[in-house]
Formats: sequence, C-alpha cells, structure tokens
Amino acid sequence: MEIAQTKLTSWPEFKVRIFSDLFDNGRFRRGRFLFRGQGSASYSLSSSFDRWYRGKKQDKLIIAEELLNQFIKECELEDIPDIARRDRTMMLSLAQHHGLPTRMLDWSESPYVAAFFAFSGHVRHGLNLEKHVAVWVLDSTSHIWDREHGCEILNVPSFGNERIRNQHGKFTYLRAPYDSLEEYVNQFESEDSQSLRKYLVPVRDVVAAMADLDSMGLNHARIYPGINGNAKAAEFRVIMNLLE
Repeated sequence: MEIAQTKLTSWPEFKVRIFSDLFDNGRFRRGRFLFRGQGSASYSLSSSFDRWYRGKKQDKLIIAEELLNQFIKECELEDIPDIARRDRTMMLSLAQHHGLPTRMLDWSESPYVAAFFAFSGHVRHGLNLEKHVAVWVLDSTSHIWDREHGCEILNVPSFGNERIRNQHGKFTYLRAPYDSLEEYVNQFESEDSQSLRKYLVPVRDVVAAMADLDSMGLNHARIYPGINGNAKAAEFRVIMNLLE
C-alpha cells in the first residue's frame, strides 16, 4: 500500500486542508482520526523500542514484554495508584513517558497537538536543514488497526498520567515484527490506502504556527504539566521574542 502524502505551501493552508480533507463540511469531529507530529518529513513511524532493539525481528515482542516486566518490578516501591498497577496497559504508557523503550507510538485526537510536537523542536534548534515537518493522520476505523493483524490502537485511561489527558493521547502498539508502521501498513492491499497518510508543512512557518498554537492554549506548560513544562514555556517565550 502506498502511503498518501500531501505537501502544503504554508501553515494557514494546513489549518484549512486538515479539516476540509478529512471531515464532512470541514467540521472537526473527534474520534475517527488520530494525529502525530514529527519534526522532519523523513522520520519514520518507528517506536523507541524499534530504534533501540538490535536482536532478531521475531523476538521483538518477547523482549518488549520483558522490558515492561522489569519496569513493573522496579516500580514496586513507587507511589503509583493501585488502579494503574493492576492495568498492564496503564503501566506501559507510564513506562513510555518515563523513557522505557516500548513499541508504543503517541498519537493525539487533536491535529493541533500533533502540529505542536512537529514544530516545537525547531524553536530551540532552529530550522537546520529540514524543509518540512510532518503531521501524520491515522484513520482508526480501518480494518488494519487490529491486534490480530499485528497493530492495535490503545485507549489508555489518563488517571495518574496528566500528559495523556492534556495531549488528548492515544497510542498504537505494534505487535508484528516490523520496524515501523509504514512497513506494517505496506503489507495490506491498496484499497485501504487512506488508513495512514501524512501532511508536510514548511518549517519556515514555525514562528507563525507556534504563536497560533500558543493562542489556542497549546504550549509547553500545558503539554508538559509541572515545573519542567514551565521551564520549557519560559525558554520558548524568550526565543519567540528574539525571532520576531
């Protein structure tokens, strides 16, 4: 299956097309589509585990599960709510957001949260050599997103994990022995070609995009709750003033 790609000319065009292309009458409806932002159009949809792992492909899921088992064991003395301890998926998402290599990828129900993640790294690090950021779109109604096929969508309760709530987060969990979601999708027939696609937005629009997103309440302090997020928000505002 060839993954559809749409190259846009500007951030304002993205704001129009992401709704007119996906939704009847261009009106956003939460639920069907998931979005993921990446700072480069060339980055693949590979999980932290798939970038970390160097063993045999057929052993990927076994090793990933063992990593989670060890994480759960190491957390025995941590102050974690019982409801999370009893739910393996909740512990997996907690591990994901604390740096454990997992086969999960973060997605959001909001295209603007995805855009925030796509552009935010370019505020601190500059434009580099990248020409476009990528906002990926996943159609959750496609038959390919199924545990039996090899990749499922996880809806993790946000209890005990503020980031999931603030980012309108969901996850894909790749069980098949592929290195990326693109590889997984490519095994299916072309008639379901809209199950995964991506929009490319010019990096040069980073200042306009991040200012726009800030006006929507999407900033580092909101996306990353706590003092770390406040520190990033302070740095962002100073840099943005210098870029104007």
